[in-house]
Amino acid sequence: MKRLQCLAVVLTAWVFITLTGTCAWAVLGDITATGNWSETIDASDLSAGAGTDLTSTYESAASQTLITISNTGGSSDTWRVDVRRADTTWHGDFTLSVQRTGSGTGGGPISGGTSYQAVGTSDASFFSGGGDKTDVPVQLKLDGMSVQVPINTYSTTVTFTVVDT
Repeated sequence: MKRLQCLAVVLTAWVFITLTGTCAWAVLGDITATGNWSETIDASDLSAGAGTDLTSTYESAASQTLITISNTGGSSDTWRVDVRRADTTWHGDFTLSVQRTGSGTGGGPISGGTSYQAVGTSDASFFSGGGDKTDVPVQLKLDGMSVQVPINTYSTTVTFTVVDT
């Protein structure tokens, strides 16, 4: 089984969230994930003003991250994208989820991943396709923010892995 990995780093601070992407090379071809997401969480995020909890869910733009898979063996070369996270500093109340919001461009097929799925610490199938695909849009969602979460900088690394099927 050939695997190609691309890392996207999610930094979650009490008042700042950032998503960046880098890529890695393997036999199958290339994969890149690009995007930047920042969120300021402050008193304006209190659900009903002073003395209430924070809004618990934050979503990125629908095409915040763009995944490109290139240099495959053509549209008959099928693959699957897996996703997982590796926590650096993460709070147990947080749930990070991803969903594919479009098909990108390219001649091959693409399927799955069109509803939010939680990103765990083990590889899980995200979506599948064939051939080269450009700018497949991905949206992220963070659940579990609360005034009960200690003020800190939280971070996890999201890894997208392409598996040649």
